Amino acid sequence: VVPSSEYIFSVYQAGRRYIVCLERKICACGRFQYDEIPCEHAIAVLKHKNVIDMYPYCSDYYKPDALEKTYEVAMVPMPDKEDWTVPDYVLDEIVLPPRYRRLAGRPRNRRKKNADEKITVNKNSCGQCGQEGHNMRTCTFFPKEN
Repeated sequence: VVPSSEYIFSVYQAGRRYIVCLERKICACGRFQYDEIPCEHAIAVLKHKNVIDMYPYCSDYYKPDALEKTYEVAMVPMPDKEDWTVPDYVLDEIVLPPRYRRLAGRPRNRRKKNADEKITVNKNSCGQCGQEGHNMRTCTFFPKEN
């Protein structure tokens, strides 16, 4: 962390330089503006300045007051579906499904794996000796007869 002025700092990480402005709450990585929470570079600057209370640098949306205000408004429950008054023009409207356009190229028919599934790597195995890591053509265990 290298200070340029009272509010502007340069943070060097993995060979890259990120400019952090605490006054405007922006960082070159874009996370500080996007999430409205200090990114890792802004946190490094705040720790460099020995700032313990980081709440002023967070958006008001993440504070407990905003959560309480969310539930201040009374939520009116919906009546039973049979009691709804739906206008005739809504009932008469016919909604068609969207037009399907076939994508170019060969269709992908492989199963999509979950994020927690392991990726299996197929190893070559020899047809003569059965060992992994080589095939029958490169087998040195059983030499070829000419």
